[in-house]
Amino acid sequence: MGIIMLFASCEGSNIEKIKSITSELNVPSMAITNTEIIFSKNALIEVKIKSKKINRYDDIEEPYTEFPEGLFVEFYDSTQTVTSYIKANYCIYDETEQLWTAENDVVSVSDQGDTLNTEFLIWDEKKGKIYSNTYVRITNSEGIIHGKGFEANQDLSDVKIKNTTGVIRVENEN
Repeated sequence: MGIIMLFASCEGSNIEKIKSITSELNVPSMAITNTEIIFSKNALIEVKIKSKKINRYDDIEEPYTEFPEGLFVEFYDSTQTVTSYIKANYCIYDETEQLWTAENDVVSVSDQGDTLNTEFLIWDEKKGKIYSNTYVRITNSEGIIHGKGFEANQDLSDVKIKNTTGVIRVENEN
């Protein structure tokens, strides 16, 4: 009986050691490759996300999902037409706050062809807004605008650029 108790206590101790060691490692609880995720409401697609690799960390206090090889996100309207897209070479999704932080060669394009380029972008999923406090360049049919910081709707409408510079085409009224 004593020998069984000894082995049982050793086994429990080893399990605790393993849990302790693995909890200190930053390993995903789930890793997925070549994925397409579709968010829909009332059987209509609202958002489609494509990524080569997704790492999900949900066994921690503040769970998040990482897209270490980037992602491509399309936004749809009620007619199932793509209204805009965002792509980035790296992204993290904060599941608690519903915030997407995209980095490294971030590009957002609207259905009107307006193009936003930046190195850092936050998409607030709850508010349907995108914003940044870093350098941005917006190219559209009227010209190119540079700024440091901006805010817009996720479909790249209602754009507000901070600290702007650039060249804009103006029609001659004469």
